[in-house]
Amino acid sequence: MTELSFAKSFLSTLDSRPLKLQSDHASDPKTLEITAPYTLPRMPTAFDKSIPSGKGGSEAQKQSTLNITLKSSKNPVMSLSLPSTDVGTSVLALKEKVAMELRIEGTDRIRVLYKRKPAGDVKTVKEVIGEEDVGQEVEFGVMVMGYKEDATKRDEDIPMKDVEEPVAQGPSGEEVLAGEEFWNDLRGFLVQRLRDEGKAGEVFDKFRESWKRSGG
Repeated sequence: MTELSFAKSFLSTLDSRPLKLQSDHASDPKTLEITAPYTLPRMPTAFDKSIPSGKGGSEAQKQSTLNITLKSSKNPVMSLSLPSTDVGTSVLALKEKVAMELRIEGTDRIRVLYKRKPAGDVKTVKEVIGEEDVGQEVEFGVMVMGYKEDATKRDEDIPMKDVEEPVAQGPSGEEVLAGEEFWNDLRGFLVQRLRDEGKAGEVFDKFRESWKRSGG
């Protein structure tokens, strides 16, 4: 038998034997020829197409508008209602509403808070409040840094005969420092300015501890 005949016989024998593929073998999709129908494997659990009920269920999914209130209990004292506001409205748009209401140029000094936490400008109302808190009404806190009432607005809105000398009201000085509300506002301000909650907490703790040691 010549070498050529032996090679042909050996190759024919190999072709007649079944192929054994590795467990991680993957065929080339460009050259693979499918000779039989291919059925996708059955899922272990059926896909649930039902819409959940209850809070955060069908009503929450259909909810597209909210009655929003922008409220500030300090300077400036304000309460701005925005009925039927789209949940896709950005926080920046809310700031612009506040700026228009208070006649402030720009939104740099305005802070919008939800549950005492600052909200980013690019986030939407729905992203800030989350699915669980979606309801008919929602309230956002407002802080305005260095706010001073526009004298022009005061003169236009209030007749001269009704203008009275301002009288200081509410607690001041040591009484304010003794309450937790001032310290909570200070912490929120530091978080906004430093943009680092950890560093803001560190500065806040040092400042408060120093105040206590000084007899405050």
